[in-house]
Amino acid sequence: VGYTNAGKSSLLRRLTGADVLIENKLFATLDTTTRKIALPNKQPLLLTDTVGFVRKLPHQLVEAFNATLEEAALSDFLIHVLDVSQLEVMEFYNTTMKVLTDLGADTKQMLVVFNKVDKISDPSALFALRRHFPDAVSVSALTGEGMDELVERISEFVARGTMTVELRLPAARADLLARLHRDGTVREVNYEGEFTDVVAMIPTRSLEVFAEFLAVPSSEPVDAAAPASIA
Repeated sequence: VGYTNAGKSSLLRRLTGADVLIENKLFATLDTTTRKIALPNKQPLLLTDTVGFVRKLPHQLVEAFNATLEEAALSDFLIHVLDVSQLEVMEFYNTTMKVLTDLGADTKQMLVVFNKVDKISDPSALFALRRHFPDAVSVSALTGEGMDELVERISEFVARGTMTVELRLPAARADLLARLHRDGTVREVNYEGEFTDVVAMIPTRSLEVFAEFLAVPSSEPVDAAAPASIA
């Protein structure tokens, strides 16, 4: 997420290699775009590029604009991209946060990214911003600077949102097993009469669905996990 022209589409393209529309104008991205990548630990990840936020949006466009941002409200965590080459960067940040608050997404985990650091001529400006965002990652989607650190930080965020579980499902509930395959990563399946024992990695948001079938939680690390979703 982020203010319009912050470089979200460029960042998505840099991370995924996807052919994403990139233009230097308002609303270059008019719809959400989602791409799947694999992190270094083989963890799959869904990245969504949302429409850029803007101040003083005409009233007749507010509803349509907010409808395109539903992905942000449904995501596991957010990457908030800031164009640090702009003098109004804090004003743009506040505008974005207001929209996220209206969507009920302002309390989600958020990774702040300082984009376009290649355009910074005065290092003191970046230093001042770091007082507000000490954990931000500095990158340039144009040159690739800082991308390794960004991927590492994204991996840390994803790890917080998944867990390995052991489940005992009724054999007749094939729908639950199908959902595990769809939403998570199934590591082991054993058919035991009226039950199906499953070891799977699932997003923590899905735990409520499977809570009554939970056998023994497992903390064992895995090589592949359920796709997390970020905007």
